[in-house]
Amino acid sequence: MTRLILMRHGNTFEEGQTPVQVGARTDLPLTAFGRSQAERMAQYLMAKGIVPKAIFAGGLKRQTESASIIGKFFGLNFENTSALTEIDYGLWEGLTAEEIDSKWPKEHAEWSREAKWQSHIFHGSAQGHQRNLKNWIEMIQKAYPNETVLGVTSNGLLRFFRNEKVKTGHFCEFQGTEIVLWNQNPSNK
Repeated sequence: MTRLILMRHGNTFEEGQTPVQVGARTDLPLTAFGRSQAERMAQYLMAKGIVPKAIFAGGLKRQTESASIIGKFFGLNFENTSALTEIDYGLWEGLTAEEIDSKWPKEHAEWSREAKWQSHIFHGSAQGHQRNLKNWIEMIQKAYPNETVLGVTSNGLLRFFRNEKVKTGHFCEFQGTEIVLWNQNPSNK
């Protein structure tokens, strides 16, 4: 059975900066802390004796930079896959949580609490993302049976698996299609 570890990329906002909603159209690099989060993920895997056979990442800087840092620890290059690129938050892109809540309180509550897709706000479709993820996971399971694969993605996509946010630099683990760990901090060895 394939062991799939999905990590949310590291931090993209410096301490003291006001975070805003960033999705597929906002391509931010990692901060120094974000880079150290990726290093901690690699160190966690090494300490646990977990060696990925392959590393995949969505196409955003924050995702590819995290994957590249981890890959260096294992002598692996990462592969890009659009299946792991963050969703497009549409009208919410670049707004603070307070701005979103003041203009779309019902929709913001539905997304925050239930991960309910907001088709009149977000670009793309939930079904399209779910299909891409399903196809990618099926490909991973066929190509890497009984191996460990690491994927670097973003919180919006991870919410298709479980309606709980994943903190930056944290990870989730799947055995086949079963979730065995969620929102794990790699600093907690």
